Amino acid sequence: MRYLSLWIGLLVFVLYLQNGFAQEKRDKINWKMKGNFKPFVEANYGFGKPKHKKFEDTFANTGQIDVKLGYSEVQKYRGVVWEIDERYVFGNYLSSDAEFLRELDGNVKTEIARFGFGNRLGFGYHFGSIAVLPYNQNQFIWTKLKSTRPDSLTINDVAILDRYENAYRFGVSTEGGAKILLFDFLSVNASYELSVVYPRHIFWPWLGSYVILQTGLNAVSVFSEDIVRSSKILGPLMYFVLKNGLAYVFYTQLQEKMNWPFNSETPLTIETIKIGASITF
Repeated sequence: MRYLSLWIGLLVFVLYLQNGFAQEKRDKINWKMKGNFKPFVEANYGFGKPKHKKFEDTFANTGQIDVKLGYSEVQKYRGVVWEIDERYVFGNYLSSDAEFLRELDGNVKTEIARFGFGNRLGFGYHFGSIAVLPYNQNQFIWTKLKSTRPDSLTINDVAILDRYENAYRFGVSTEGGAKILLFDFLSVNASYELSVVYPRHIFWPWLGSYVILQTGLNAVSVFSEDIVRSSKILGPLMYFVLKNGLAYVFYTQLQEKMNWPFNSETPLTIETIKIGASITF
């Protein structure tokens, strides 16, 4: 019961953090689905590779199949500038055996199942019937890992893998990409994702680290939206660059310490390049 209460409290707190600053600027951004939200379904395929700074052997690259179900709002913001706001749940599957685009280049094969929820925000340009919408995306992920290990693995590498297998592990991710609306109902997208998988979720250090990240992202969001209002040409690009740039820098620090800047364990990370398409109803 105490774990259930903890996760409920965490969920409420996180939703507040993700939307607090934005609500001051735009009251419609909340999880109550105010606004003209429409259901959407999205499918992606990607390729990437697990990484761990202290892993002595090498992971094989993976293919990824991803499905999202959620609600999307794309509407005019100012002039040719349009904005995107999407909230969704997702499930995806990563496997070395699902890598169809490249030859395997590592010794340790992995099979990874993940699920979670996320939010995608951004500003872009609408010309005629086509819209180009760069975005920043953040997710909470639960990951289950299985590995195929060669006999040559060191004791250290075996211990690292053992920290992740046999249970779902909590994690977070950030993603930068662009969604291109071809029609009112059909769009395609391309993106780059960085995700962190915690071997164990140590609540208070994680919370402190996450508050620092969200405070920075929300401050950048407020500043970037002021640029969007001032410049129809540069505003959406600056929003994309500043938010994704800050997220990328922060996540590179997490590769060393999972609860950076606090002293903590080195986590497993996954970097993925993805392409996909979505249908909005």
